[in-house]
Amino acid sequence: MSFLNWPIEQRPLNRKRWRHRKYVVIDLLRHFHRVFPDITYDLLWDSPTINAQAWISGSAQNVTIYGGLARHPDLTRSGLALSIAHETGHHLGGSPRDPEVRWMTWQGQADYWAARIGMPRVFGLQAREMTRRGAGQILKLHTHLSSLMDGDEPDLSEKCRYCIFLAGASDDEIPHCAKVEYRECFNRDYPEMPSQDFSPR
Repeated sequence: MSFLNWPIEQRPLNRKRWRHRKYVVIDLLRHFHRVFPDITYDLLWDSPTINAQAWISGSAQNVTIYGGLARHPDLTRSGLALSIAHETGHHLGGSPRDPEVRWMTWQGQADYWAARIGMPRVFGLQAREMTRRGAGQILKLHTHLSSLMDGDEPDLSEKCRYCIFLAGASDDEIPHCAKVEYRECFNRDYPEMPSQDFSPR
């Protein structure tokens, strides 16, 4: 699932940082694949798209990271790791599901799963601090990108996503804002569909 709506990178890294960042992302994808071997992780390094995507082909689960996101200067290893964990959460995060793509966990629940379960499984004791750092980086990135997207309303506000990441990292219940924004999204766009419960902690 696209973070926003496929924006394109504007500030390429210099050659030295370009090589280092590629190494960092490939290393992160290896870490995630070791822990979640049923998911295929790949990097489209040459793509300038600032995006990451969870997708399926038959029964195969996939996560793709695009080069524009991998190279984005607002993200360090922590922000990239949390982005990968979020996409993994679209496959493994449980309910509620996305109303349009029914196999996929909804954005807010994917964020919560990423922070509470995905990051600790991959990074152990480092996970909480990495998630907090990464959440701030993703907030900054999304705030900037949202200002460029004309009329494209996301399912979840940037500030609420930040709160969800912090709650998951602290092993707290998913915050009230997520439940409110989930209901508002469904009532606005899918009034005929019954709402779903959030997966238990």
